[in-house]
Amino acid sequence: MADIPEKSSYYKKERRKFALITYLLTAIFLILALLQWATFRFVNFLREFFTSYHWLSCLFFGIGLILLVLFIFFEVLRFNKMVNWLFAFLIFECIVLGIAPLVARHYKYQFLFSFLIWTVALALFIVCGSFLPLDLTLDVVVLFVLAVVSIIGAIYFVMLYIVANVAYSFIIARCFIVISILMFVMYHAQIINGGRFAEMRTKDYFLAAIILFLDFLLLYLFSFQVAPKWSDRCDGERSKNLVLFTETTTNSYPPKWWRTSTKDTP
Repeated sequence: MADIPEKSSYYKKERRKFALITYLLTAIFLILALLQWATFRFVNFLREFFTSYHWLSCLFFGIGLILLVLFIFFEVLRFNKMVNWLFAFLIFECIVLGIAPLVARHYKYQFLFSFLIWTVALALFIVCGSFLPLDLTLDVVVLFVLAVVSIIGAIYFVMLYIVANVAYSFIIARCFIVISILMFVMYHAQIINGGRFAEMRTKDYFLAAIILFLDFLLLYLFSFQVAPKWSDRCDGERSKNLVLFTETTTNSYPPKWWRTSTKDTP
């Protein structure tokens, strides 16, 4: 981050170029993620593989987070043209593979519909942040306070959902978290577009694109709460709440070994 320099025509041209590359890379990340997740969901042997070997995806996701931390704190990885694209690609692929078990268990129509909804929401709040007169990069303390309040509210309603079974309290908790995420989407749009108190450097487009993709992922992850628990032996009735598009192929999965009956186990 740095204070904005003199608004020369060269500076404005570089900022526009940086923002364009960043949003283009973000769009590419989203398209590639959708294509891969759709493949994991619709190709039978891949769906069964990620359903059975979810621990492998957990490993990939953990590696992706470690690579992300290294990418953020070591600038040589971001500004070296020989390795920055490789690190960005590895981080992206590890995260995509980490989400695979969730996608494999989701309803196929709701999986696609929710992807579209959160993509539109991401784009909408990027536009809102770009034209918002309030400089969020200057008033970052306000964002921090609102984020803390949102976390407190979210945890409270999650506890009501878990302990007291209060109807729809989990939806309220999600609303708290989604609002805080969307505020940070606007903040990230402002540091990418520039012209504010703080901004990203014009060669950090890989990091900027990854940040926007993670913003989308934070929103998209809430879609999987309504997915059926194919591997949970305690969940005899698959989840039906808030399913917008039901499908007749829900029961097409072969029974798992822990669902088979024996003489001793009903």
